[in-house]
Amino acid sequence: MKKFATIITVASLALPIAFAAPMAVSAATTPTTTTAKTKGTTYTIAKNGVKNFKAKSYHIKKNITLYKGFFYADAGKVTFTPKGKLTKAITYKVTRSVKVAATKTSKAKTFLYVKGYGYVLSTQITKGSYMAAD
Repeated sequence: MKKFATIITVASLALPIAFAAPMAVSAATTPTTTTAKTKGTTYTIAKNGVKNFKAKSYHIKKNITLYKGFFYADAGKVTFTPKGKLTKAITYKVTRSVKVAATKTSKAKTFLYVKGYGYVLSTQITKGSYMAAD
């Protein structure tokens, strides 16, 4: 009986290590390949550019690009990286706007945060709730 308890104890300690080691190796190699492929665009945030407000209804008329926003803690900058598309014709709730300053090559832009999805360019989304055509 004592030998059986020793075998169970050794097995319970060794199995988690056996399964964790291959996962750690595969997890370490995966992020380096994905981060190298996706590049974002970095913008300078305009003065008083970030505004939070009560949820407002918006909808889309066509598929639009969805962005992930990364805000710099020590500078007034934000990087938007494409992460997918909004494709459903439904009503979305928008809770935040980020206005980025104009540069020499582009005009000032405003990005809206769609709750639960990410950021979209404000010129591509329409204000108001979605109504299906008859």
